[in-house]
Amino acid sequence: MINTVSFSANKYYLFGKAAYSILIGIFGTIFIVLFLTTLTNISWAVRFIPWVIAFNTALTGYSIVDKARESLKHKQISSVAAGIINVSITYTILNYAGFHLVGEYLLTKRDLIFFLVIGIVCSKLGAMLAIKYFKLKHNVTNSSKKGGESFSRKTS
Repeated sequence: MINTVSFSANKYYLFGKAAYSILIGIFGTIFIVLFLTTLTNISWAVRFIPWVIAFNTALTGYSIVDKARESLKHKQISSVAAGIINVSITYTILNYAGFHLVGEYLLTKRDLIFFLVIGIVCSKLGAMLAIKYFKLKHNVTNSSKKGGESFSRKTS
């Protein structure tokens, strides 16, 4: 018999970890854009949004793999979905804020497509980096426990 209470609790626990990773990426992008707009003109700050989104979606992809570790079955697909959600919510908030503060939409539909491509690629790269890092970390700790060779070269 399956214990549905622990399955349900694990599912919500995993959902909370994913939501936390996505929210960190969204708020990171918004705060960096707000910081840039305080230093410069808003039209100049809009030019840096793709770079900010790229960094924060890569961070989201890495963070979702870091937080979930082994409980996440499809790590790369989940990180791509997190990147899409991150970009969609960030785009909506920035456009809404721009419309109410400046009186016009700052971003276009073409920008949304461009940001989605950036978000998908960078969140997948962030997840791949996390997966490789944790595999390497696991191999190094297992090697040191077994008394494996050190990484220094022997001189003859």
